[in-house]
Amino acid sequence: MENLYLVCLVPPVSIVEDIDEIRNYISEKFNVHESLKRPAHITLYPPVKLSSLAAENRFFKSLEDASFNTPFTQVLRNFNAFPEHTFYLDVAQNEGIMNLEKQISKALQPLKLIEKKEKVNPHLTLAFRDIKAVFTQIMADFKDRKFKREFQVASFSVYKHQDKRWQPYKEFAFKNPETKPKALSLFG
Repeated sequence: MENLYLVCLVPPVSIVEDIDEIRNYISEKFNVHESLKRPAHITLYPPVKLSSLAAENRFFKSLEDASFNTPFTQVLRNFNAFPEHTFYLDVAQNEGIMNLEKQISKALQPLKLIEKKEKVNPHLTLAFRDIKAVFTQIMADFKDRKFKREFQVASFSVYKHQDKRWQPYKEFAFKNPETKPKALSLFG
């Protein structure tokens, strides 16, 4: 048994429809299709392979512990890129998303699922991998375009890779941080 999981934020359906319209436009106009294989999402923790039921149980228990959080508003604003390989929607960095990412990373760190976690740069990918040959054309096409959507975040999702696609698997609704059980201490 080996399963691949992705921890992410998924915008509401109405915003995903707007994003998919942009992704389909890019795909058709520039003949790039790689990003259409994935759902519109903001990665909170890179994909991880888990190869036992015990590892999966620890993973989901850790994510449950990371779900004590306060809802926040997330803004998606305009277009940006990692030169030559990824074109994306900017995800406004705010205390909410940065704390959520940090909480998830901290909860999963003892499981040693990844070697070294890269610096976080929240983004929502519109095109990647197969865009190198058309990267400058995509950038030129979108240089004067504007985009802004915002949504309430009160949960995060886990997607599972099944049948060569990322499928929704589990959602973690935020729980009041004040109700989080305190760690037991001899001196507390």
